[in-house]
Amino acid sequence: MRKLFNLLVAALLLNLLPAAPSAAAETLNFSCSAQVAEAFGKPLMQEFIETSGIATHTHVSSSNLAISRLLNGFSQIAGSARPLRRQEIESGLIEIPICRDPLAIIVHRDCPATSLTGDQVRRIFNGEIDNWKEICGKDQPVTAIVPGKDTAAFANFHRLAMRMNDIRYDFMTWKSTAAVEAVRCLPGAISFIGHVAVMDTPDIKMLTIDGKSATDTDYPYVQTFSLVTREKPEQTARALIDYALSDRVTNFIVTHDMIPVID
Repeated sequence: MRKLFNLLVAALLLNLLPAAPSAAAETLNFSCSAQVAEAFGKPLMQEFIETSGIATHTHVSSSNLAISRLLNGFSQIAGSARPLRRQEIESGLIEIPICRDPLAIIVHRDCPATSLTGDQVRRIFNGEIDNWKEICGKDQPVTAIVPGKDTAAFANFHRLAMRMNDIRYDFMTWKSTAAVEAVRCLPGAISFIGHVAVMDTPDIKMLTIDGKSATDTDYPYVQTFSLVTREKPEQTARALIDYALSDRVTNFIVTHDMIPVID
């Protein structure tokens, strides 16, 4: 009887013990610029998670912060809208270009201006032109809004449009995509952002520059979106790179008027 009782107790205890844990799912920490996150959006990232089985945690910030998080071990891969700097390359970072996206000059839809020259863009953002009447006849102050200085949008605009000359602004936003909301709220506002971030956005109008629209192949302001890793990427980061270079994502790039780096 005592032996039977001990067997019954052992069986009961085995039933109460928690099951042995299964192998933990693979996890990827992805630090991403706001422009890149906006360009590819949640549906593509959700599709990557579902098809790869890799649990992915995305931290959206500026390109500078995304790269800094990668350098400091907070993520295995970063999404950036600016080129790597020499010291970042020397530290072992590698960039994999995914696509090019026009840097659009945006205004509120009620702004009568439809086109600017490159010179007018520079004169607006260096403070020489401060009223729309100098461009389109409407007596309305120009409100220059710029993304934060840590963003790739600011750095790329400073290089491509301003030719490294100082930028004058009335308001600065922390995230590049926040500039879009600011322009939507201020009829006299002007700013710049990756064009895919404002496609079909209510109350926003993209201006042509020197007669070229953002979707023209010879549009003057174009930035490159890249994935960045430390030297040889680990397996989870490699999976995201392979997905970003797949036909599925390339088709998405083309249908959203971005330019694939690899045809």
